[in-house]
Amino acid sequence: MENRNIFIGRRSDGGNATVHFDKRGDSVKGRSRYFELIKCFGIWGIQGAGIVLLFFRSLWLCVLVSLATAIYGVITEKKRAKRRWQNQISIEFREGLQGIAAALQAGYSMENALEESQKDLVLLYGEHSVLVPQMQRMSYELQLNQPIEEVFYRFGQLTQVEDVMRFAQVLHIAKRTGGDLIAITRMTADRISEKMEVKREILVMIAGKQMEAQIMKLMPLAIILYFWVFSPGFLDPLYRWEGRPVMAILLLVYLAAAYWIDRISRIEI
Repeated sequence: MENRNIFIGRRSDGGNATVHFDKRGDSVKGRSRYFELIKCFGIWGIQGAGIVLLFFRSLWLCVLVSLATAIYGVITEKKRAKRRWQNQISIEFREGLQGIAAALQAGYSMENALEESQKDLVLLYGEHSVLVPQMQRMSYELQLNQPIEEVFYRFGQLTQVEDVMRFAQVLHIAKRTGGDLIAITRMTADRISEKMEVKREILVMIAGKQMEAQIMKLMPLAIILYFWVFSPGFLDPLYRWEGRPVMAILLLVYLAAAYWIDRISRIEI
C-alpha cells in the first residue's frame, strides 16, 4: 500500500507544502488499538461478572452487569490511554525544547530548529515517538507563514498538555515584547524536568502503599470466595431475597471504597 500526500498550501519560498500520510501505518495502529479495546472489554466484563457472582450468585445479573462494566472499562481505558499519551507528549516536549534551544543558539531559524529537534527525537525515541508527527505538522504550518506563537497555541489546544499551553502563552508574550526565545525554551524545559522529578519522587514514595491498596481491594472478594469453598452453606441466607439488600449495600460500600482508593493513589502535579 503506497503513501498518500495531501497538498495544504504554499511555502514562503514559493514551493508546495505537502503533508505525508502513511496509510499502512495508520491501518496497523488502528487495528492494534481496536484489539486493545476488545481485550479491555473482555477483561472488565469478566471482572464485573465475577464480582456480581460473588455478591449475588445470579447468572442473569452477571450478564447485565458484565456488559455495563465492560463499557465502563473501555471508557476508563480510553481516559488512561489519553493520560499516558499526554504524559509522553510532555516528556518528549521537554527534549524537543532543549533541541530547539540548542538549534536557535547555533543560529537556526525557528522553522529549521523544529526540523533539527525532530531529528533528535527520532534518535531518542525512534519511530514510536508521539511528538514527531505533531512537530512535522507544526513545521508545515510555519512553512505557510503561520505565526510561531499561534502554531504552538494550536498544538497546546490539540494536546491539552499544561506545559505546552503555558509555553505557548509565554511565547506569545515574548513575541510581542521582544523576549529571548532561547532563554524561554530552556527555562520551560527546566521547569518540566523539575516537575517530572518531583512526580517521580512522589510515585516512589507511595509505590508500596499503592500495592497495599490493591491487595486490600481483593481481600473482601477473597473472604467471600473462602466461605464458598470451605463453608458452602454459611452465606446462603445472604443470597435469599431477604439477604439481597444487605449484599447490595455491601457491594456499594465495596465499590465506593475501591473508587476512593484509586482516586487517592492518582497523583496529579
